[in-house]
Amino acid sequence: MNEKGFDLKKELVAKAKELAEKLEETVSYQELADLRKKWKRSGSDDESFFEKELSDEFEKYMAILSAKTGEVKTSVKAAKEAIIKEAKEVSTKNYKEATAKMNELMERWKQAGRSDKETDDDLWAQFKAARDEFFEGKKAYFANLSESFAKNKEEKEAIIEEATKANAEMTNYKQIAAKMDELMESWKKIGSAGKEFEEELWNKFSEQRKLFYKNRKEYYAQMKETFATRAAAKEELIAEAKKHLARSEFSEEEVAAVKELRNKWKAVGNAGKDVEEGLWNEFNGLVNKYYENMRFYKK
Repeated sequence: MNEKGFDLKKELVAKAKELAEKLEETVSYQELADLRKKWKRSGSDDESFFEKELSDEFEKYMAILSAKTGEVKTSVKAAKEAIIKEAKEVSTKNYKEATAKMNELMERWKQAGRSDKETDDDLWAQFKAARDEFFEGKKAYFANLSESFAKNKEEKEAIIEEATKANAEMTNYKQIAAKMDELMESWKKIGSAGKEFEEELWNKFSEQRKLFYKNRKEYYAQMKETFATRAAAKEELIAEAKKHLARSEFSEEEVAAVKELRNKWKAVGNAGKDVEEGLWNEFNGLVNKYYENMRFYKK
């Protein structure tokens, strides 16, 4: 063997020894294969004592390294099998968290290292299948979600339209209040229209509900004032009826005036359910008593 080849073999023995003595580190199959390849290229073996000694020493270290690569193979295989198991068990209840988990598993896969090609290829096929199944499921989920969002958006827009129409008509506050409650129950049963539209839709619906309750509040406040005014007017008519009854005069003019009191009563309008019946009973009793006295007087 020439001197150059001999020196290269000495270097390779030194390299093999260095790797073999680093017990805390693993050695890849590629490093082992590279050493073998370089040894073969260093020149043919001869029977010299020094050559035989180098060859034996090299093989000694290579045996140690082969054992280490076997440990690497077992370690890598176990690590990747664990990753595959986790990938298959990733929950799809929250795709944001699940996607982050799948990305984390991919990083762990890259850092796990390599064993022999056949084992690695088989493990990768299993891991890839788990990833593909997950991402296909995710794609289908969001496709269905988009359709669901579109349907929910359409239904909520219809509810907003109904609420707007009810406010525009505003004919019976009791009926419209029941309608607004019905629309709210329907709204609750509809799923989300997606973050792009949900808040905007809710604001529009809420605006119509607030408008209704504002108008109703103002309406009843106004009605309360109206009822109070009507009640006061009817109290005055009752006072007049009392005067006519107290006078007990039955001239044509007096009888016509009492009769006109009834017309005025009707013209005033309802004073509200809380007082209307009581006022009417008192007024009607006075007028009837007047006519009763008139009939007695004319006998």
